[in-house]
Amino acid sequence: MVEGGLWPWVIPLGRTIAGFCVGVMLGICGGWAATVFNAMIQFPWPPEVHRNIYIVGIGLGAGLGTYCGWMIFGFRWYRVAAILAASLAGGVVGAYLGLIWGYEVTPTYLGRGYTVDSWLHWGAPIGGIVVAASVGMYHYLRNLGR
Repeated sequence: MVEGGLWPWVIPLGRTIAGFCVGVMLGICGGWAATVFNAMIQFPWPPEVHRNIYIVGIGLGAGLGTYCGWMIFGFRWYRVAAILAASLAGGVVGAYLGLIWGYEVTPTYLGRGYTVDSWLHWGAPIGGIVVAASVGMYHYLRNLGR
């Protein structure tokens, strides 16, 4: 029998799954927001810039969602801001890794260089949840015996 039961180990798993799910949803919303932003400014820059705005929008949304799963309110504001910034950066890096890793788009569709792949929406929350869960698990395991 595990001392204290399995509940202390189920909570981090639930927070990770919830953070990932919210990260996927907010990543999609971030992509929509970036698309609306690009349409509102009427695409004045080269296509690479607008594609990067879209990718960063997905990453920021996913980073915010993954942070929501591992929010810790017991810290001072600057530590919370640092963890949030790290989760946002993890989401953006994960989105770019999803772009690199998941490039399985037909090159004839909008040209290979400008086509956005749906792997972005999976890579972004993975990058964000790795950062948020790492910090959250460190804090959780450090305070588990208290």
